[in-house]
Amino acid sequence: MNEPTTKRHIARLLSLKTDEKGVDELWNKLESIDWEDVIDIAQKNRVITFLFFKIKQLGLEDRLKPETRRIMLLEYHRGVARNVVIRHVLKDMIRSLNQCGIKAIILKGAINFCENIYENWNLRSMEDLDILIKEEDFPVARKCMQTAGLHYVGGRIPYDLSEDFEGRDIAIDMHYLPVPEKYISLFDMDSFWANTVKVEMDGIKTHIPCPTDQIYHKFVHDVIRHQELINFQIQGLCDFVMTSQYYKERIDWEEILYRVRKNDIESLFKLHCWQIKKNLGLELPEPINDLSDDSIKSYEKWYEQLSECPEWLESAGERLMAILVRGGNNFGHFKNSFNVLVKESVLDESTEFLLSIYNIERVGHLLPLIRIIHLFRILFLHILIIAYVTKQRLSTYKQT
Repeated sequence: MNEPTTKRHIARLLSLKTDEKGVDELWNKLESIDWEDVIDIAQKNRVITFLFFKIKQLGLEDRLKPETRRIMLLEYHRGVARNVVIRHVLKDMIRSLNQCGIKAIILKGAINFCENIYENWNLRSMEDLDILIKEEDFPVARKCMQTAGLHYVGGRIPYDLSEDFEGRDIAIDMHYLPVPEKYISLFDMDSFWANTVKVEMDGIKTHIPCPTDQIYHKFVHDVIRHQELINFQIQGLCDFVMTSQYYKERIDWEEILYRVRKNDIESLFKLHCWQIKKNLGLELPEPINDLSDDSIKSYEKWYEQLSECPEWLESAGERLMAILVRGGNNFGHFKNSFNVLVKESVLDESTEFLLSIYNIERVGHLLPLIRIIHLFRILFLHILIIAYVTKQRLSTYKQT
């Protein structure tokens, strides 16, 4: 069974409730897959801890083979133990920042340490910690990180997106923007800071984005920044659903729709909603649940054609999907292609990112040349993905 199908089965299992219909049918589908593949995909998508918890919650643990259960139980305990350490590190950081009067906003997964979005804070796996600090507070905040027992690794704002620290085998990214600068126009940062919510973690006070900003930031981070249009992360879809189910009416969906329309990213948001419905089998809140039949057919067709492309063409496939989903006439397609392939991928790309992918330490006068090389690389891959899709269509046509 291919990876997209396995991912969909895992995602669907994670969305099921106890005694819900379809558990046995879905379990039989998973049983037909090599459990080594299931575990591998769950680990790559950072949901192995949550998956084992869900298997136990649904009363399916006894159906696992002994060796599979042993491996999953071990991974579960590792995930829980890591979250315990991460939580201690976060508490030390926030305590140190608070003592200096610096306001920090906890971003992404670590929010679950303050809000039980995932039922308990052990279930949401994290690779690192992300916090947001105002740019003018960085000189003092750096010292706070050292006071918390962390050591500086690299990065310097505003040249870099974040300054990176490490402690107790945990990576910490201290940001001054919630997304790279080329996407910051999608945010009203004054509002982002003003609307933060005060929370506590074992009596330590801190801040998190308001529920509406959590959803919007997650969408921009996953879909706009990382272009997870086809090769989505299961954890990303779960985050969206768990957050919306936890906060419910506290999320202003009309405000989110206003933002995506204003910033001309509504088509990408609708595709993201379709991915959630398709893979988790859930109905979304009413304001964002209205997908037309034509849109669904288009998404299905494009996804089917692009989800099986070779790994080395995946980034080109994501860019092509970003172009196709925006729709429009011939001029619209040309405009969308220019925006995705040239403006977003080359002209607006950060120097930091370009240097990292070409393994260059210093840029100097080479930056224009690097951008030209990168443009040709993007265009070449785009030609290849077009050829791949054309071949797929011809093959399908011959079979019919």
